[in-house]
Amino acid sequence: MTAVDGPPLPPQGARPGPAARACDPIAAALGNASLLGVGYLLLRRRLLAVLAVAVTITLGVILATRVRESWLEGVVLLWWVAVTAHGWYLARRRQRRTEPQAASAAATDTALRHPPPNPASRQRLAAAAVTVPVLLAVSTFRFDAGHIVATARDAHRDGECQRALSLLNGLTTAHRVANAPLTARTEAEAEACRILLQAKREAVSDPRRAVGMLERYADHPAALWQRADLLLTQAAIELDIALTGDVSALMTGYERLNDVIKQFPGREQDAGKALDRLLDRLPAGDACKTADITNWLHARHPTGNVLDQVRSRASTIAPTALAECGKALMDDERWHDARSYYRILISDHPEHELVAAAKSGVRKADLAIQLADVKKLLKPGESRLPAYCSRPTWYEGAPRYRGKGPHRALLFGQDGHKSKLPSSWLTSDPAKATLVICAGKSAYGTRVRTCYYQPRFSNSIYPVTFYKRKIPIRVYELRTGKLVKKTSLQIGGRSCPQRIYYSSRYLGDAPPSKRYVSSSTSDIRAAYRPLINP
Repeated sequence: MTAVDGPPLPPQGARPGPAARACDPIAAALGNASLLGVGYLLLRRRLLAVLAVAVTITLGVILATRVRESWLEGVVLLWWVAVTAHGWYLARRRQRRTEPQAASAAATDTALRHPPPNPASRQRLAAAAVTVPVLLAVSTFRFDAGHIVATARDAHRDGECQRALSLLNGLTTAHRVANAPLTARTEAEAEACRILLQAKREAVSDPRRAVGMLERYADHPAALWQRADLLLTQAAIELDIALTGDVSALMTGYERLNDVIKQFPGREQDAGKALDRLLDRLPAGDACKTADITNWLHARHPTGNVLDQVRSRASTIAPTALAECGKALMDDERWHDARSYYRILISDHPEHELVAAAKSGVRKADLAIQLADVKKLLKPGESRLPAYCSRPTWYEGAPRYRGKGPHRALLFGQDGHKSKLPSSWLTSDPAKATLVICAGKSAYGTRVRTCYYQPRFSNSIYPVTFYKRKIPIRVYELRTGKLVKKTSLQIGGRSCPQRIYYSSRYLGDAPPSKRYVSSSTSDIRAAYRPLINP
């Protein structure tokens, strides 16, 4: 038997000790760089691996849902560096402890001519198989998030918010984890886009609300739509509102177009087209709305830009609109408004063929206003006489108080006399009256006769004097509102009837010593005739 020198061989089938559990530091660091604790698993530190995964998931959830800010991304980066370095450190420390045993084992293997297995390459491949896909996925999602957001912003700047929102809706949880701060900022941009889309939808059904929402969008910190387009859209909606007769909206829209021209010289033609679009839709259904719009545009001072062109176009539309508006207002008995529109036509377009009709309209409106004032003053008040009797005014459409009568009158204060006078003498319509007669209270006038009466159940005889009815009268000419007569009427009649009737407390009391004569219809007419039918 041949003897061989050398160290004793380990028992057949026995495993090497600590050398077999050694982990390559690069593999451990690369495995932990996945943030999934792979390096700790290679080191057989399962508790650390579980803890690393738990911390990674927690940070990812917080980053994706709660604190989507750059500083937390920095925390995640520090965590990545820390676990990567820790994996390398643990593996390196274990490697130092096992180096003497590994050297002895290597010598034995050399003596036995069996090369030791080299696990480092396999460990590195295993770690890379996990870490590289993870890092590639994070990088891919981060890049994709940036591309989506940039594309959405471009669409937002162009006013294509529907497309922008569609792109932003494509951001997933993976995008939010990979690039949390960027995706967080998109929420404000999406909110601004939703406001803009809502404004565009409201522009047809509720343009006033749409203008308010565009103002809200303009004030939004995440608004990206080009300001020129925003101003043009706001102006277009406000000009639509102007078609309802809202001159304030017209003024605001016009000023916005001026702002576009001043701030964005290349968009001058767009501003002009917006105003042309308004004029192309004129006349509006309501002549007064058309008149308000064209009159305002006609009155604008020249600005030295394309907006001046609409002034001449407005001037060709305005006269007809003003005349039609005046007529419509006259039909609605809005006399003051009608007169105002007629006067604008006369002053702003003195050479137009409709000026003659406008002057006639002013005259008719003046008469209607005067008549309305007269009617108001003739309404019965708290006193017996209407306010007209103390504050007379004129109605130039009334006939003159000249020549033969009858001059039809409005009689106030002695209503009982109205039924006694001929219908051709009186009227209840101020538009047909020549006179306004204000009659005061009756008083005793001229003495007519004294007679003696003996009351029943009495032996005494008492004198009773009969007087004409005296009524103070003020007569106003309605055409001028002037007092043409201030006098007193004396209405005569029969006196000393066979019997007189009176009220008394006791039988046999004396009768009143004064009584009015008994006036007939002819007596009353005779009194009023010199005033009404001279």
